[in-house]
Amino acid sequence: MKKLLFQSDDYGLTDAVADGILKGIHQGIIRNTGLFVNMPSSARAAEKIRDCAEVCVGIDINLVAGKPISDPAEVPALVNSDGHFVPSVQRMREGKVIGRQGMCLCFEQDPYNYEEVMLETENQVKRFIELMGRKPEYFHGHSMATPNTQKAARVIAEKYNILMTLDVMNSNAISMIPCTWTPKPFPIEDQLKTDVEQHFLQALQASLQHEIGYFICHCGFVEEDLMKETTYTMIRMKDLAMATSPKVKAFLKEHQIELITYRDLKEECSCL
Repeated sequence: MKKLLFQSDDYGLTDAVADGILKGIHQGIIRNTGLFVNMPSSARAAEKIRDCAEVCVGIDINLVAGKPISDPAEVPALVNSDGHFVPSVQRMREGKVIGRQGMCLCFEQDPYNYEEVMLETENQVKRFIELMGRKPEYFHGHSMATPNTQKAARVIAEKYNILMTLDVMNSNAISMIPCTWTPKPFPIEDQLKTDVEQHFLQALQASLQHEIGYFICHCGFVEEDLMKETTYTMIRMKDLAMATSPKVKAFLKEHQIELITYRDLKEECSCL
């Protein structure tokens, strides 16, 4: 492996997640992160990263946590009675999953209304531009994808000329480094036992034959607000420890692996 695209998702989910990712940028190997634009922490997070030139900031389209950017009355199929997004665990519990198509979960009936997802997705891109003063550098879906969410994402990404991470994942020029140690469900006690550093070093070693590796994780500090939004909690501090690990940095240096961003991919890979 000559190059590694290392991405940490969920920037701005909470203050603690944002601050953890910032540590991973300044003291570790994070070079790509996606901003949540609809959370109470979003504006603070955007301000802290707006002028951070070493990191590529995309958008994490979020349809499962917090409130929508759109008026909830305009997206009734996306929200509960309190105006918050329907969590993914509720979607899974109430819907009937019949299979998987690529990255998409296929339900007996797609739980996401296409027109409403289109509206909310575009409004989140517009909000990103308001917060950051520029377009997202890449476009990434958060938590759960269905055919309707991916169809809407494609339309909006093409409208704003934003690179989709899905195209990177599907590119023959890029090798996904699998994160096989994060099952769903993932109980907290199992998260605490997981040696992320060791798992990641083994995954890197197994991927050395590829030209460009691509890895996604979820770094962050842990706080009470995080517990209210997701079951993916303690593993974030393990991811952050891995992303700032001297052993990981030494491995990259020993094997002369360059950390890259989506900007580099767009320049180097004609397939993107």
